[in-house]
This record gives sequence, C-alpha cells and structure tokens, in this order.
Amino acid sequence: MKSRWIMNLLLLVGIVALGLVARYEPGIEAPTETQAITTLRVDDVHRMHVNRPLRDDLVLVRRSPGNWIIDRPAPLPAEDFKIRALARLAEQKPVRSYPAADMDLATLQLSPPYATIFLNDTPVEFGNLEPIDDLRYVRVGERVHLIPDNYLPLMESSFTQFVRDRLLDKDARVEAIRLPDLSLSRTEQGWQMDPDQGLSAAVLQQFVDIWQDASALNVQAANPEQSGDAIEIRLKGKETPVRLQIISRKPELVLVRPDYGIQYRMGNRSEAMLTLDAAKADVED
Repeated sequence: MKSRWIMNLLLLVGIVALGLVARYEPGIEAPTETQAITTLRVDDVHRMHVNRPLRDDLVLVRRSPGNWIIDRPAPLPAEDFKIRALARLAEQKPVRSYPAADMDLATLQLSPPYATIFLNDTPVEFGNLEPIDDLRYVRVGERVHLIPDNYLPLMESSFTQFVRDRLLDKDARVEAIRLPDLSLSRTEQGWQMDPDQGLSAAVLQQFVDIWQDASALNVQAANPEQSGDAIEIRLKGKETPVRLQIISRKPELVLVRPDYGIQYRMGNRSEAMLTLDAAKADVED
C-alpha cells in the first residue's frame, strides 16, 4: 500500500513538472514581437502626401482630431473613416522583412519606387507585388517589407473617393433653405415657409432634418460646364451659404457644389429633398 502511495506521488510530481515545462519552456527564448513598418501611431499621422503615377498628387491634412481635409485650391472635407483606412499603414506589421542592401531594388520596382506616400515626414515607397502570396513590397528606410496589398488601391483612388459623403458638417445647424419652388427660414416662432402651405411645425422640421443629415451615395468630380437650378442653405454662424445646383432630378437627384468642383449623386431622393411630400408622409405615419 505504501509503495503504491509513493508511486502515485511521483506520478503527480512528474505531471506538475511537465506542466511547468510546457508553460515556461525553460531554455527557449520567447519570439520577439514583429515591429510595425514605421514608428508612428495612426493618431500621430497629421499629413499624408501621396505621389502616384496614374493621378495628380493627393495631399490629406488633419485640422483637428477626426477633421481632415483634401488639400486642393478649394479644400474639401474628407471622410474620416476612409482617411484612417489609409493612415493604418503607419502601424502595419510586415509578413516578412529584409535589409534593403540585400535586395535588387530595381527589379522590385523600388528604385525608383512605383508610388510613395509620406506619413508626416516618413516616406513609404511601394514596389511590385510578390507573385506567390500577393504581398506588396514596400521600403521604409533601410528595410524592405512585404505587407498585405491593402493600401496601394486606396493611394491610386480619385480624390473624390476621400470626400465626405455628407452635404453638411455634422454639427452644422440649418437656418434657412431656399429651393427653386419653396423656401424655409428659422424664426423665433419656428420655421416659416414661403409660400405658406399651412403645414405643421413637425412636417417643416422633418424636412429640414432630411437636409441636415443628407449624404450622397457617391461623390464625383463635376463637369464645370453644367449648371442647373440653384439651392442655397444658410447655416448658423456662417456668413457664406452653401450653394448647390440641381443637375438632374430623374432617375436620380444629382447636386453640384460649384465651389468644391464636385457633384453628389443622391439616388432616388428628388421628392424627399425638393418637395415636402416625404416629410408629410413620415409625420403622418
């Protein structure tokens, strides 16, 4: 009986020892964590300058957290989540890395590079695709990295792909809307409509909210030769109104903003945004 007890104790000690070996692996060094291709964090990035062969340079500038512009003769408000998708390059970890001195940079199209993005003052140079795993060669300083090919398609996009979809700033407050067939203005008594249609305050507010929150399905460069009926939206605290033109009503509503040189494709929203029928239906429901 005693020998069996000793045997069980030895087995228990052996099991514990094996568990400790499996957990701590004495004599085996822990693998070092893969470092990102730059020392920047996404939130450190405040300027991105993209040099690409197929289009003009693209410059994106952060004015404040979450507030980016596309730096053009008329600065354009940029969509923050699209900007962050590109800025995440700063923290991208490579699948593999090599000393640049050991690589044939010309063959990899890194000397000269196919395209370059400057994250603040840090250049990230883009070369060819690696043919087996479809990873992209990029050079940062003295290292060549292979990373997922998520960034070059963004870098080669039209500037309009980065334009904010919303027609108005999220915190803007509409004070007046002038359309071809009607206008609304905010007074101390509430919304006043001209011509008056005897509609309730709830209907008028619903209509204003439609404009307040309007977003485009797609943003494109505008044809400067096109023109149409004028829309004017006055915002609280802004001296200059937002001016738009109606280029198309059917089959979809298309609005041009001449000062930005862009057009907003609004989809099937002519009735909702140019008449009060949809607002009346929403309130009645």
